[in-house]
Amino acid sequence: MVIYADVLIILNLFVDYFLLRSCGILLNTELKKKRLILGAIVGSFFSFLILLPSLNIILNLVIKITTGILLVLIVFGFKTKQLFYKTVLIFLAENLIFVGVMFFVWVFLAPPGMFWKNGVTYVSISPVVLILGSLMAYFLTSIFNFVLEKRVGLKKIYPVEIGFNERKIVLNALHDSGNCLMEPFSRKPVCVCEYESLVRILPEELINFFNDYFNNAQNITNLKVIKAIKLIPCDTISSSLILPAFLPDSFNILNANGKEENKEFSCYVAVTKKKVSDGEFTAILGDFN
Repeated sequence: MVIYADVLIILNLFVDYFLLRSCGILLNTELKKKRLILGAIVGSFFSFLILLPSLNIILNLVIKITTGILLVLIVFGFKTKQLFYKTVLIFLAENLIFVGVMFFVWVFLAPPGMFWKNGVTYVSISPVVLILGSLMAYFLTSIFNFVLEKRVGLKKIYPVEIGFNERKIVLNALHDSGNCLMEPFSRKPVCVCEYESLVRILPEELINFFNDYFNNAQNITNLKVIKAIKLIPCDTISSSLILPAFLPDSFNILNANGKEENKEFSCYVAVTKKKVSDGEFTAILGDFN
């Protein structure tokens, strides 16, 4: 069977694009288009495995796992070990399902013009059919994303830039419309952040305060710090607690490209010692529109 390199590359580019895109949807992660396209391009070149002699199962598996790790690093980056392992496993599982389906189709249905080897699928189709199929796939994916985001209520993760003590950090924050926390007196909204993610911008006196507070110290005597701290009542499904909070010098919500969504957003930052996720985000943000 004659295999055309351009058809092979384009076909697998679209396959990798949609597998990576669906992985981002499953993880509720906003993907940058440039990194997504780059990952799909790199992944498509591994389709040339179909031109090699038949590989044994172990070698083929090692190549697939290595490729999966590389593509995850390109598209998703590395934030925490736990999140990275989770992303790799989801992406590899998607690939395993896809390869299994293609192998089943090739063996049992044997459609004309289809060839499967070394875990790579090739379908002999005309450029017109390929373009029309790509447009149809894009259209169906757009509808799928719309249903998830608008009807099912897929939660968004935004980068937020917090400025304090003449320093700035950018954290990933989950936009949770169910987070209705407000500072009782000013009625300003509250963003809940993990303590460990804030240490880099906190002055020494605040670090000492939070360490004493979370360790249930009885004697907190720094009056200047105490005046700057607000206590925010917080009710969860399992318990009620009080979180210490401070007002940062600046708080900006960014979009996926790192630009400001809201330039004047006054928000208290409540600090928690507990993890708010497995590494996908380190803060929880309420409504900000």
